[in-house]
Amino acid sequence: MRIRQAGGEVLGAGVLLDQRTVLTCAHVIPDRAEEVVAEFVGRPGARAVPATVVSWVPADDDQRGDLALLDLASPAPPGRRPVLRRPNLWGREVYTRGFPSLLDDGLWVRARLGGRAGPGGEWVQMDAEPYREIHPGFSGAPVVDGRSGDVLGIVVSEFPGLAGLAWMIPVETIVRHLPALAGMVADNPSLTDQIREFFGPGRSGGALVVVTGDAPVSGSLTQPAQNEEDVSGKSVAEVSRRVNRVLERHPERQMFVFDAVDEAADPENLAREVIRPLTEAGHQVITGLRQESTRLRGILSVPSVSRRLEVLDVRITEARTAARSARAEHRRVARLVTPVPDWPDDGPALQLRANGLRKNPTLSDLEECEQQTRELLRKSTETHRELKRIYDEYKSLKSLLRAYHLGSGVERSERDRILAERYSRAHNLLFTVPCDLAAASEAVDHYIRALRESP
Repeated sequence: MRIRQAGGEVLGAGVLLDQRTVLTCAHVIPDRAEEVVAEFVGRPGARAVPATVVSWVPADDDQRGDLALLDLASPAPPGRRPVLRRPNLWGREVYTRGFPSLLDDGLWVRARLGGRAGPGGEWVQMDAEPYREIHPGFSGAPVVDGRSGDVLGIVVSEFPGLAGLAWMIPVETIVRHLPALAGMVADNPSLTDQIREFFGPGRSGGALVVVTGDAPVSGSLTQPAQNEEDVSGKSVAEVSRRVNRVLERHPERQMFVFDAVDEAADPENLAREVIRPLTEAGHQVITGLRQESTRLRGILSVPSVSRRLEVLDVRITEARTAARSARAEHRRVARLVTPVPDWPDDGPALQLRANGLRKNPTLSDLEECEQQTRELLRKSTETHRELKRIYDEYKSLKSLLRAYHLGSGVERSERDRILAERYSRAHNLLFTVPCDLAAASEAVDHYIRALRESP
């Protein structure tokens, strides 16, 4: 589905889940309180339908989430509904169709799925085929399995600094944020499949939380884990001592399996003081629970430092690209109009700081760098938007003055000295560069008012 603003601008794409529900990214919708328009691309005769947000999971500070459900004002026309599926992901060939600038009818792109990546390990990397890349306008588009035709996720972001690289939010993550969609998923991967994918290529650390009931995690492992421990009844100190002994012998990245964490002597502090620091340091950890625990999942859902650095690299590239775009717009507008806002620095110092964090990462420095990156992106986007508004106003004033003058002003100005003077002043202000936009706007307004009042 194609999603537009009410005014006509294409915002992105979406997945029609049933007759009334569309799934997309939250960042596709500029204002959750406003209606958007959903269009049924490829269905001749199907009318566009207004849609409103009914579920909203905006991207948090580290970009996790970013999902929205839209409710259509009237039912969608009959047609095949997508099947949501959570298969193994690595190397799978997929297709997606988005609506980039100048291609309102859409563009198909073929890609292969890589490993888990992005904020909190919530995304999956997509490597698109050469010369046909994922651009803005693909956000929210379904990612379709090339073999089964099932929907494996939705596009969430592209990487402007490297051709062909993008990410999707997989079905597993979507259901975690929007549990009401769980009933639409065709299958749930077995525990063995989840573990195989977690330890598969592309994983760079983090925590996998699984509920095993009475069975141990080891029963689902394809091969024995060297650092596996049943922690039921054990204290934080006991588990911590064993972990420290392992890391003293092997300080490189390790794989740990902790079974029956919810039956430990102090489960929450074990998760907070032992398991989460391991994931933050880039180790891979499977946490087995006998029963579901939202509190333990919440403690363990914090992304590792290595993952946050991956996301930071992407966000810095986005911010610097936005800053360069604002700078180019500034050069175009500043020679025509004054005053204009300054463009923000393009962030080379920010990139250098992020490079330093890889060598010696600290959470406080990482958080500060993340905040600076968000601020650069915000300022760049706002500056670009304001510069475009100023330029559009400048062009509009010139067109307005020309239209009124050619309409009736030429003849009447020949008879009315005041009209002629006001036109001359407005014209001179507009066509002398850089144009003082406020003074020119006032002069055009005075001319039009005098023209209307003139007999």
